Amino acid sequence: MKYQLLFAALAISITINAQNEIDALRYSTQNLLGTARYTSMAGAFGSLGGDFSALSSNPAGIGMYQFSEFTFTPTLNLNSTNSYYNTSHIKSYQQGMSVGNLGFVFSMPKNNADWKRINIGIGWNLLANYDNNIKIEGTNYERSFDDIVLEITTGTLIGELTNGDGNNISQMAWNTYLIDPLYINDTTISDGEYTSNFLSEEKIQKKVYKSIGGMNEFIFSLGGSFKEKLYLGGTIGIPTINYYENSEYLESIRNDTSINLQRMLYTEEISVYGTGLNLKIGAIYRLTETIKIGGSIHTPTFFSIEEDYSTSITTFFKDSTLNYSLGRLNPFMYDLITPLKASISGSTIFNNIILSGEYEYIDYSTIEYFTSDFERENITIANIYQSTENIKLAAEISIKPFVLRAGYSKYGSAFKETDFSRENFSYGIGVNNGRYFFDLAYILSQGKNQDLLYGIQETNPIVLVNTNHNLIFTLGFRY
Repeated sequence: MKYQLLFAALAISITINAQNEIDALRYSTQNLLGTARYTSMAGAFGSLGGDFSALSSNPAGIGMYQFSEFTFTPTLNLNSTNSYYNTSHIKSYQQGMSVGNLGFVFSMPKNNADWKRINIGIGWNLLANYDNNIKIEGTNYERSFDDIVLEITTGTLIGELTNGDGNNISQMAWNTYLIDPLYINDTTISDGEYTSNFLSEEKIQKKVYKSIGGMNEFIFSLGGSFKEKLYLGGTIGIPTINYYENSEYLESIRNDTSINLQRMLYTEEISVYGTGLNLKIGAIYRLTETIKIGGSIHTPTFFSIEEDYSTSITTFFKDSTLNYSLGRLNPFMYDLITPLKASISGSTIFNNIILSGEYEYIDYSTIEYFTSDFERENITIANIYQSTENIKLAAEISIKPFVLRAGYSKYGSAFKETDFSRENFSYGIGVNNGRYFFDLAYILSQGKNQDLLYGIQETNPIVLVNTNHNLIFTLGFRY
């Protein structure tokens, strides 16, 4: 049932607009990114605090700072994706560099026996990286792109295609000679029924998908320490989305068609810019000198998003370099609400070893487009997504002058019937002399996904196996 809903929604999306449940999930999902210490310990900082990236998870950690601090984190990323389509296997790569964190914390001691200090944090954290490169290739003997075009176009009168402004896939297919009217006999056509000029039993299908961008969160945090037992904090988050995607889907045949149509190309281009607002509140309580517990709640993020979406179909003929193409540009604005998030955490210290764990709860079925005409997408979201859990575990050991760290996290699958969970294995080393510190982290992230090529129900999903390598450096100063 989940696949039926998903495939149907994707097929509808190419005739209406680019916004669907896949976009909604993308902007509701975060990666393990931030400072080197935070990432090397799998983000299990809910009860530890004292790290700038933790202000985007449990802002009570700002109360742990006893000095003012500046941190800067550049990040190197290498992403590889393996696609498996029938007997074909292709591996593709994408690399890049980004800023994982830039932050200032100002610690203000108070002459108060209870409230020892009030701290302010300002800066940004990288929450998601959208850089990706996927290549798919295989031979299909059953279905192709022109099948979905015929299914969508059947019932549309020719006058509606010829007099339209080219704003849907049927009109593009008509204007590029991918389809023609169905003739009942030599002189009579059946208006509203069509035939493909690209009929063949064997089609070579290729898809190249590239995306770049990320989600940064500008934060303003405020918190303090009460008797060095209770730490309270809040963060106002202003996440920004910058996403660009270009995909090219190519079909070609080896034999001749009736009008020598040899290849067709369907392209999609998406540019997205968005700004959101959320509030995070948290607390950390020191049970003993060595044991702390923490908890936080993140309100839903309210995004206002502007998207430019363009598509085109190009057809290539055997005896000519002439090709016909028709595209469209569809700028659109919409609002999106992401899920509420809650977490609990605990940590302990014995000798020179820190152990930490954290549990997060997120219900992706509550994602909602807060714009009219998105009822279908909201129903699909509620039907195919579910609540899920994220588990984070970490350890840190001090062997002066070095600090060694390791972490493991598992992010649960947002889908009800398919396990698209993701695992992160992280390692790190740091040097801290009190006035300055330098941290280095490596993250290996692994997970699976699927691609539907052109989103028709009868197409078997193509398995994608993604492996992501991140090398993260953090330089910090205390004053």
